[in-house]
Amino acid sequence: MLMEFTHFEAGPIVRELAGERNVYFLLPPRTAAGYAWPAGARALSRSGRSAAFVGIPALHGLTWPLDWRSRPTADVPFVEPGLLHEMVGRAVR
Repeated sequence: MLMEFTHFEAGPIVRELAGERNVYFLLPPRTAAGYAWPAGARALSRSGRSAAFVGIPALHGLTWPLDWRSRPTADVPFVEPGLLHEMVGRAVR
């Protein structure tokens, strides 16, 4: 849904190809915590007590088990957080 809405220029989206098969949307720093994400979605962010990280695949070549669903570009270096929040809200209704 997000990919189609953005004409396939959604910004950086990383997917796991093994295990739990999570999908990670890379947002601008310090923006994810500003939203109340619905059940099933969670913000991985740095806090005063802990830090979170997401593996990033190589831009070119294979970096199994990670892959790009959508690559970052100079025009779209991050996923737009407000749009992602809206799309996630629609998907879990």
